Amino acid sequence: MKILLINPPQTFYPNSEPPAGSLPLGLMYLAAVLDNADYHVELLDAFMTDSEPQNIGNTITAGLSFNQIETEIRNRKPDVIGVSGPFTSQIENTIKVSEIAKKINPNVITIVGGPHASTVSKEFLEEAKTVDIAVIGEGEYSILEIVQHIQNQKSLHDILGIAYRQDGIIKINEPRPFLENLDKLPYPAYHLVNMEHYLNNKKIGYRSFQNRSIPMVTSRGCPFNCCFCSVHLHMGKKFRSHSAQYVLNHIQYVTDKYNIKNIFFEDDNLTFDIERFETICDGLIERKIKIGWETPNGVRADRLHKALLKKMKQAGAVSIFVGVESGDQDILNNVICKNLDLTQVVEFAKNAKQISLKTGAFYIIGFPGETKEHMQRTVNFALMLKQKYDVGMHLFTATPTYGTKLYEQCKKNHYFATDLSCNSFGSSARQPLGHSLIHTEDFTPNEVKEIAKQALKKYKQLSLINNIKNPKKTLKTIYNQPQLLRKYLKTLL
Repeated sequence: MKILLINPPQTFYPNSEPPAGSLPLGLMYLAAVLDNADYHVELLDAFMTDSEPQNIGNTITAGLSFNQIETEIRNRKPDVIGVSGPFTSQIENTIKVSEIAKKINPNVITIVGGPHASTVSKEFLEEAKTVDIAVIGEGEYSILEIVQHIQNQKSLHDILGIAYRQDGIIKINEPRPFLENLDKLPYPAYHLVNMEHYLNNKKIGYRSFQNRSIPMVTSRGCPFNCCFCSVHLHMGKKFRSHSAQYVLNHIQYVTDKYNIKNIFFEDDNLTFDIERFETICDGLIERKIKIGWETPNGVRADRLHKALLKKMKQAGAVSIFVGVESGDQDILNNVICKNLDLTQVVEFAKNAKQISLKTGAFYIIGFPGETKEHMQRTVNFALMLKQKYDVGMHLFTATPTYGTKLYEQCKKNHYFATDLSCNSFGSSARQPLGHSLIHTEDFTPNEVKEIAKQALKKYKQLSLINNIKNPKKTLKTIYNQPQLLRKYLKTLL
């Protein structure tokens, strides 16, 4: 039996951030489990390629064309195809790949996993007629059991954590318990992809500017209750993690075998278990592993005291991003439910600046329950952190993702500014100048957009001032990261 796992192309809408990506980590974990079970598995990354982006209307699709994907599937002749469905805004491309697969071979089994398929599995299968099975939650052992059942011609009814069709009726099985011991997972299947394709200095495709960098996830699950976040819906609320020893051995492996220089820890709660996290930092120092690392998904600022920040920098931390969300304490407590003290955010920023550790923070505006004045307080807080402590501002508008408390609130109160679709998710909110999907009695989408626009303008002015104050630092950054030169020149102009 031959299994083909596909990372589909991605489509970017007006005002989107530039395409960025790296290794298809989720698929590589699936491939590793299947490979260990002696199945013939291949990976097709149809996003991170050399192909020129395709302009379709007012969108840009990055990756292989669908004609090229069709050719790949015809040539590889798989029996089972698994397609990544990373998030709602890209699910149309996932469905399109399944349609191509069924056109080539109506008998091929098509499987889709990811957050969208997990949170709205029934609705997804009703829409995606060419998808046979949706994996709900973690997929490593679900897909293994699916393949085993297909091979042995057994029913799917006893496989936990999947939705599927039987005689035209959508069946949703009992949930699969989340993995308790993540150390049982093999490393991602690095050997099944061309690592130099992702790591070489030419930076083919759409990649991070960091040299020889890879993503890594060392934990899963989120015990917090932020109203906008859907992570716990497909990864659970309980924090689960690889042991510090597993993480250190994993880092040692990729640095020794692939000469990795930078790691992006994409955990949702990297620092939740402080003892484990400190042990990882201690191990990096003791083993003298020379890497740079960052936290692009954000960590909690209230868990990072000054001594720990010093240790993080000694262990290779290049930048630390934190999730702040709002600069208004009342909104944080009673609307977003973040349970974060803003004074501790300021203390984190102050300490990080004192040890010259680069920082950034994520903010979100446009929640039901906010007024324009609340949003402006968030902007003012972000600009204050930039001015005093040089904390980068990453400002977004609230997105009512399926299954979240925010979605349910907007649905109940008729706060949706437009009919929700894949296009509306893609063209909105997770972009600084995107269109808000929410309107309330207190604000309109255009008002949210204008606040974000003015905030970005003032932020660029502050950035320019900081660059003038620190010309040596700025020139060093541009020299080490030439891809930033164009962006820097735009700021100056």
